[in-house]
Amino acid sequence: MREMSKVKSVEFQDYKTFSRFTLSAREKNVLVGPNNAGKSTALDAFRIVFDALRYAGRRNAFLKTQGDDGVCSTWDVPASAIQTDLRYCIHNFGDGRARISVKLENGNTFKVLLPNDGPLECYLKTDLQPRKNTQFLRDQFPLNLVIVPTLSPLEQNEELVLQETVERNRYGRLASRNFRNFWLHKNEAEFEAFADLVELGWPGIRVTRPEIERGGKRPVVRMYFRDGPHVREVQWAGFGFQVWMQTMMHLSASNHSTTLILDEPDIYLHPDLQHRLLRLASQRVGQYFIATHSTEIINDVEPGEVLIVRPESRGAKRIQGEAGYSDVYSAIGSSENAQFARLAKTKKVMYFEGKDAKILSKIAKKLGGMDFISNSSVTLMKTDGFSNWSRVTTSSWVFENFFGFKIPVSAVFDRDYRCDEEIADFLSEVNVGDTLCRVLPHKEVENFLLVPDAILAVVEKYGGDSLPDGYEELVMDIIGASVEEMKSKTLSARIGARISYEVGKGSKKDIATISAEEESNFTTLWNDEEFRYRVVPGKSVFTTIAGEIQKRLKVTITSSRVIDEMTAADINPELFETLKEIQKHLDG
Repeated sequence: MREMSKVKSVEFQDYKTFSRFTLSAREKNVLVGPNNAGKSTALDAFRIVFDALRYAGRRNAFLKTQGDDGVCSTWDVPASAIQTDLRYCIHNFGDGRARISVKLENGNTFKVLLPNDGPLECYLKTDLQPRKNTQFLRDQFPLNLVIVPTLSPLEQNEELVLQETVERNRYGRLASRNFRNFWLHKNEAEFEAFADLVELGWPGIRVTRPEIERGGKRPVVRMYFRDGPHVREVQWAGFGFQVWMQTMMHLSASNHSTTLILDEPDIYLHPDLQHRLLRLASQRVGQYFIATHSTEIINDVEPGEVLIVRPESRGAKRIQGEAGYSDVYSAIGSSENAQFARLAKTKKVMYFEGKDAKILSKIAKKLGGMDFISNSSVTLMKTDGFSNWSRVTTSSWVFENFFGFKIPVSAVFDRDYRCDEEIADFLSEVNVGDTLCRVLPHKEVENFLLVPDAILAVVEKYGGDSLPDGYEELVMDIIGASVEEMKSKTLSARIGARISYEVGKGSKKDIATISAEEESNFTTLWNDEEFRYRVVPGKSVFTTIAGEIQKRLKVTITSSRVIDEMTAADINPELFETLKEIQKHLDG
């Protein structure tokens, strides 16, 4: 079976809004930017390439010299084979040709030249001797694209059509007109797999196989769904459900070799469905490109997976770390007003430090019934830690007196190097009124990622056959050494924090005594592996572990990958109790 390849980059030259523009790709690519920035334009390029490849893949090439690229396998593709509107494709309405170049990870590039009128000229750039046969294109440019077309409401009365009509319209703007016909021609196993996907988004709702209704002038195809005791035709459902079904129709054809193209799913889908769609896409496909304005989607992926598209730039800019999100929200027109609008809807707020919400929400999904952080039922806000605790405790009063609604407030703070006594004093001070604050049982949220079995599982999953013998022991040595390296720094920081606390509360102990007590206690507890994982600076240790594994085994370790391999048993029970208390408080 031919091994598929992912997209490495996409380049545009004199194409629509772009004079020159490059998009460097990863496995997950979320395109953001203001309206008319070029997000959909970039995804339309994939649609053009998809149709061009479908046409060229069924026909022999001819050989032609393509400038600096030399002699290449070339195809003329009629404009009628492209289901995307090709009008105004030339930048600034010029007279030349627009160029779309898609390069794969295998090094080969498929280039499409679009004139103002007439056929498109496409050619394959590769280091191999060009060939004319159709197999050459499939072998050298093995890109498995799944394009979700522009979605529309389903027809009220969908007439029975031939299967060839369904296939002709399957990837274009007319796909929704033949939705029921598409599934009419599929077998039982294929339909049931589709029905399972639909139910993932709408638990308890089951679609049934299409059936032909005769009696009118022309046969009509109906499809029903069951919602508890009720049975309805799919056209009677809301547009959100219709969009979800159509999206699942295309996603059902995907697998781990697929590159998925999806344009602005947030227009029609509730935030909770946006999260589910993103998770489903991450699980099923090998690569995706999603254009969106949704802060729900943006906040649900890693910073490096978000690209800002601006028409005046020469390339899409990947955001670097949390600080880059301000550029994203500026680009899509979001602001604090959006947060308050959401707050008015949820009537609940939960404060986190820095990146804690993203990691905790992923971990919480591993715990039954603890996905409230990520299901859009709570408004998430950032705080700067202990030093900003007053903002948290006064939030309820501010929201009630200035915005006219009363809400429960919760917050989760990092423990840092603070002792148990300081934590207890802090919580007794801040837990007042409608506010519930909790402190993580670990130094910081990244400490929850220090799970050797999960890290080893990531190495096994992504290292494959390239891993050397004894890699398991090497991984464990890297983890152990990275933790041990932080022993001295951790002890010093804990002693400093203890001295600061004792002096601040007017303790009569001298500094030498405080230091000796903390060092003795720490040295005894350090023998306990669980203690070590809790108290070291988790972010630094995790970064060191990931760096060493990348250098020595060429495997990329990320927080998302480690969490994916974790089980509920890997999660500290104290965290479960903390989240349960917060959920109860917010629902109270």
